[in-house]
Amino acid sequence: MLLLSQLRNPRVARVGIAFGVCLFLVSFYYTWSPRDGFSTQSVPTIKDHGIPAKVWHSAKDENLSQEQRDWVESWTKINPTAHEELLTDRSGAAFVRSHYLQQRPDIVEVYEALPIPILRADLLRYLIVLAEGGIWSDLDVTCEMPIDQWVPEEYKNEDIDMVVGLEFDFEWRGPDTEVASQFCNWVFMAKPSSRTLQVVVDSVVAKLKEIVQMNGVEMKDLTLDMLPIDVVNVTGPKMMTFAVLDSLAQVLGRPVDDRDFSGIKKPKLVGNVLIMPGVSFAATQNGNPTDQGDPLVTHHYAGSWKQADAEAKERKKQQQNGGN
Repeated sequence: MLLLSQLRNPRVARVGIAFGVCLFLVSFYYTWSPRDGFSTQSVPTIKDHGIPAKVWHSAKDENLSQEQRDWVESWTKINPTAHEELLTDRSGAAFVRSHYLQQRPDIVEVYEALPIPILRADLLRYLIVLAEGGIWSDLDVTCEMPIDQWVPEEYKNEDIDMVVGLEFDFEWRGPDTEVASQFCNWVFMAKPSSRTLQVVVDSVVAKLKEIVQMNGVEMKDLTLDMLPIDVVNVTGPKMMTFAVLDSLAQVLGRPVDDRDFSGIKKPKLVGNVLIMPGVSFAATQNGNPTDQGDPLVTHHYAGSWKQADAEAKERKKQQQNGGN
């Protein structure tokens, strides 16, 4: 894990990375408290809400492009008192093991065996924020408004467990139909040990186990071609949406669906989850509405996983058509 400010000076970054690698194996368990992460600085919380003002990202390694650096640095430019941290493949695996091995070895087993990068990336983001709380942001997202202004004044004294934003905002389709709307997972925030995120993590782990069992393989042998449904339904935003609504149904004692939030023009608290209108986290996806307030972030849609997913779908289609 690296503080993003340390990556801005290339010389400092090279020296720091080399030094860190040398010390990592001998000092990791002595210098990294599961509560504090790699940073030894105390982390402030977002005003009135108890959510740590810490922005999390992940990447394969520390070698971000200049464009990615500009995007991630937008968070601390607009939120100068917030902490911003990047987990690489190596430090992400260490984070998961440190936080979950003792109490949830099943999560660690699934995460470490999972061979598909996008599935690991989805699961990692939920595990990070579940463990330490804060704001998750993909590398291709820029912050447009200070995070302490995201929650409206009317909800400042409410117990908010998680904040999500609408990626797709659709009306209810009727009884016995799948929820039409979808929350994005490129940005969200939550308290440490969020009840809602725990349901998300448990749902993702259960779905992955179900798929490998259905294919008669071990987790390490899972491929995109084996997924019976889209990635978004396995670990991505659609799965997160279903799990968030399942958690809310448990909290409220009733079904929760599009009728609770479709067409909202401002943030709405449903149970213990604050749901943001489409403009907040996905303005472009929602046609840049002008009656829902200002965008809180901008998503630049630079994800690299979609090509692999599309190729897997095409192979599956050809197999179903007898190879023609």
